[in-house]
Amino acid sequence: MRPVRFACAVASVLAFSVLPSLAQDSSQTPPNPLTPLSNVLSKIANLPDGWTRNMDGSYKQAASGVLCPERFKTFGLDDVRGPSDKSPNIVGLCLYHDGNGRTGAIRIRKFVPDWGSDMSLAENDKTLVNGGPDAPPMLMRASVDRRTAASRLTVTVYRNGFLVDCSVAQIEHSRPKGDFPLYCTTLTQ
Repeated sequence: MRPVRFACAVASVLAFSVLPSLAQDSSQTPPNPLTPLSNVLSKIANLPDGWTRNMDGSYKQAASGVLCPERFKTFGLDDVRGPSDKSPNIVGLCLYHDGNGRTGAIRIRKFVPDWGSDMSLAENDKTLVNGGPDAPPMLMRASVDRRTAASRLTVTVYRNGFLVDCSVAQIEHSRPKGDFPLYCTTLTQ
């Protein structure tokens, strides 16, 4: 009986959210009729705003078109996070682990000039966003986390108006393996 009540509730929400849009001027592009249903299901599934879960277990951030697979090589998806009040330019974050002490992340962010503590990174972001004939298709950087002493390798690309950082960190003093950061190279414009 519960599934029937749930289906009726979803159908009524869908009907009442689509009816007003049908009365709009027909010269405008019609809204996607599945959007209200997607929004309802996202709230029920407790997904961050702007994210959907696919049948294969992956998550997609709609505005950027970035897909966070459930598994990537030896990495498994731990968590998907949406925007936060602390960093309003961060649209989303997918966190991974491989069981061998390495962590991976796909971070999707809006371009904000002079964001972050490192001005050289802000200049790199500007280079990617502004494009032009001399702009590289991606930027790669290696760093060491001050708090944990973890080695980090990050690849950044510009996709659909967003900067996407794919990174891996490991608690070793050797260069991290580049398999996870190179996931960004599969993201095309």
